[in-house]
Amino acid sequence: MEEQPSAGVILPGFERVRERFEALLAEDPEYSAAVAAYVDGELVVDLWGGERLHERSIVTTFSCTKGVSGICVGLLVERGLLDLDEPVSRYWPEFAQHGKAAVTVRELLSHQSGLIGVDGGFGVEELLGHERLAERLAGQRPYWQPGAAHGYHALTIGVLTDELVRRTDGRSLAEFYTDEIRLPCDVDFFIGLPESEDERVVPLLAPELPGDPAVLALMEATFARGTLGGVAMNAEMAEFPPFPPFPPFPPLVELANMTALHRAGPPAMGGVGNARGLARLYACCVSDVAGKRLLSPETVEAVSRLQVIGDDLVLGMPTRFATLFQKPDERLGYGSHRTFGHDGVGGGIGFADPEDGLCFGYTTPRMPLPGGADARGLALAATIRECM
Repeated sequence: MEEQPSAGVILPGFERVRERFEALLAEDPEYSAAVAAYVDGELVVDLWGGERLHERSIVTTFSCTKGVSGICVGLLVERGLLDLDEPVSRYWPEFAQHGKAAVTVRELLSHQSGLIGVDGGFGVEELLGHERLAERLAGQRPYWQPGAAHGYHALTIGVLTDELVRRTDGRSLAEFYTDEIRLPCDVDFFIGLPESEDERVVPLLAPELPGDPAVLALMEATFARGTLGGVAMNAEMAEFPPFPPFPPFPPLVELANMTALHRAGPPAMGGVGNARGLARLYACCVSDVAGKRLLSPETVEAVSRLQVIGDDLVLGMPTRFATLFQKPDERLGYGSHRTFGHDGVGGGIGFADPEDGLCFGYTTPRMPLPGGADARGLALAATIRECM
């Protein structure tokens, strides 16, 4: 394996990935990023560049964490502790309130339950503390009839998933992930960051303003108070003050850089890691990596099967979801129909494609606008496929 300490390592045959990455770095002096890929369980790309990142840098990945939470669910399914087709109330009896008794685990974890928020909103302390917010969600009347539609549960799906893990395993999702996945598989991605890793965290930067005012207008309309988007992003809560220039968009950058958020690791958006960690994590789901494989092909198929497709009531655009995982669409050119993964509003990307064995990770410390998978990360993934 060729080594260049300033930029990382690649296997022969993937040189074009380095060329593409260095071209992106040359185009924008403020651009920093990391990209990594495994193919059939072998690390083929591990690059980093830009002034703000080094080999051991880690960043807040926002909703990339949802994909990691999905892998935790997959492991519970693998072990027979969780059945996707059982009612949530079988594991969490209090959840049955307000007509939710028949909502299945599969529906809950594919953004169909209508529990995108709680009446009156919730505070940061509730989000990080879990228990009180889980109790409120159990007693919450859904914002639409469960199963009738889907809408992105941006913040609450982490709490809902965490509570299912606690009810079936006894540990929090962060504890389960650390004990059963991160440590055994040697993954450089954290849900619940130890204090010993704080010095590695690179603060997230806010996005640059777009030249097109229509982009801002669309975001403001999508997440305005009184809309389902506003509910999902907790816009009603004073503790989530407007984040200029996206009123009433929550202060995502401030949240992302909070040590308390890193330590608590809310499973919807609090994961901290790097491209290498994301790629390795997904590789351990579909391949043998150094003697470790987390999920059988049958479990991978069960949790990555497409569940919903079409107009998203929260985001106001078409989305596709499996059990917690995103599925490829026109925006997310992840790969084949079997691909599963998740991006993050900070630009990060993580996915696995069982069709050809490609597992990919990408992280960057500056949020793109609009948020979600950084187009440069998707371009690097496409270049890796060209080299395969």
